[in-house]
Amino acid sequence: MKKLLAVVIIGMVVLGGLGAGVSGTTQPQKNSHQNETSGTTYVDELDQSMTNPDGVLPVGWYHPAQNMSTNLSVAQSFKPQKEVLTRVQFLMGRNATTTYPCILAIRDNLTHKDLTLVQVKPAEFPVMDPAHMENLTWVTFDCNDIWVTLNQTYYIVLYSANVTNNFYYVSGNGTNLYPNGTAYLSIDNGNTWQEITNADGCFKTYGLRETFLDLTVKFNPFGPSFIIRNVGNYTAWDVTWNFTINGGIFGMIHRTVIGTLSELAPGNETIVTMGGPIFGFGPVTISVRVSAANAREKSAEVNAMILFIFWIIK
Repeated sequence: MKKLLAVVIIGMVVLGGLGAGVSGTTQPQKNSHQNETSGTTYVDELDQSMTNPDGVLPVGWYHPAQNMSTNLSVAQSFKPQKEVLTRVQFLMGRNATTTYPCILAIRDNLTHKDLTLVQVKPAEFPVMDPAHMENLTWVTFDCNDIWVTLNQTYYIVLYSANVTNNFYYVSGNGTNLYPNGTAYLSIDNGNTWQEITNADGCFKTYGLRETFLDLTVKFNPFGPSFIIRNVGNYTAWDVTWNFTINGGIFGMIHRTVIGTLSELAPGNETIVTMGGPIFGFGPVTISVRVSAANAREKSAEVNAMILFIFWIIK
């Protein structure tokens, strides 16, 4: 127990002890960003951040004393002010012998399941000289986008494999520069956590503001169409729709129209058609789903009758 307690104290001193100064380049406030996991492209914005480092803490295998080693995980809590979390950055480096990826998870509780998770390979991190603590950079953890609740506390968790000499360095500050969260340390693979009082990691979160889509059905004698309109206050990014028609005698009518639009400004609209005439006879069901990177899914369903090429709404 004394050895474990000593490791916790050593770890807390490393972050809170006002070590040698480090420097990093501040990123622009807005970035045209392509999510590497989902393939979506949008302009996300800086949300929460603390960018003033004065020391580092190891993440992964840690050997503080003779015949003593442990696996350190660190976390940073934050309160988002944008409804969609798109990515996270930390000011970091790595040990020269690090071979396993650094893993980042977002959780709504330190011991709950991951809301999203991403791994970044060692090659994305500069090798840091621990004697000078200068070779750090902002490393991007491009996780799957998730919806979050404004002003609710979430946790960014960093960890790596418990393998000898496999560790990273994450920078932080031993004073409370970020008022909406704090840093945490775990020495037992994230099973329990110790708050590092009045300390924060150097991090940035990026996100999107939520907007709203409206869906209107239009009919003419030769077929239906849908109007997608942005009725919110922010640009809708990566608008995607799925328009399907099914039915007819013996269920012979099937058509699916899938489309995307990179952006839809507030107050603007786009029209989705069925992509050419449909020939058939009998009742059909028409359904459409539309969503965006920062707009929740809307759907509509209409029953109609097709008479050769003519349509009658029920």
